[in-house]
Parts: sequence; C-alpha cells; structure tokens
Amino acid sequence: MICPICGANNPDNAQKCVSCDAILTAQNSEAGKGMAIAALVCGILSFLICPGLCGILAIIFGIVAKKQGYKGAMATVGLVLGIVGIVAAIVVAIFSIVVPLIAAGSAAAAAPTYYYY
Repeated sequence: MICPICGANNPDNAQKCVSCDAILTAQNSEAGKGMAIAALVCGILSFLICPGLCGILAIIFGIVAKKQGYKGAMATVGLVLGIVGIVAAIVVAIFSIVVPLIAAGSAAAAAPTYYYY
C-alpha cells in the first residue's frame, strides 16, 4: 500500500506508514481504481467509437491510476488497449490515404490514350 502523504511503500496490511506514521485506511488501498476503470472503458471504446480521442484518454487514465498506486490489471489493460487503438487508427489513416493514391496512379497508367485527328 502506498502512503498518500509521503508516497512510501508499505505492507498491504499496515495501518500506519513506516516512513511518516500517517494512518493508512482501506480507502487508500483502492486509490486509482476509478481511473483504472476509466482507462479500461476508454481503451475498449478506442476500438469501437473514436480511436484517437479514446485511445489518448485511456493512456492518460492508465498512467494516472498507476501513479495513484493501483496494482490491478485494469489500468494496464486500459493502457495497452489505448496504445493499440492509437496505432490501429494511424495504420487505418495511412492506408486510407495511400491506397487511393496508388489506385489512382495505376488507373491513370492503365487507361488507353486516344488520339483524334
């Protein structure tokens, strides 16, 4: 458990901080859980609705949850999903620009040239 006052690492069953003697409550052990849930939801939405914005939010919420001391997998999964969502959005954007350009170039090269006299 991480102390909210000094940030020292304490055993999970500790009631007082080993560094600053602050009282540790059960509420402190759940620190970052809301941010981890938000990271997971935004990470999932980055594949379904808005990859750019939701992916960035998933990364931000995942990092904040980890910094607040959340040790569960939700923050990590949200972070990974956000990164994968952004990479997928970049790949789709590149293909949506490059493929039409290639197709237009090959169509122009394949078109017959007519000369009228």
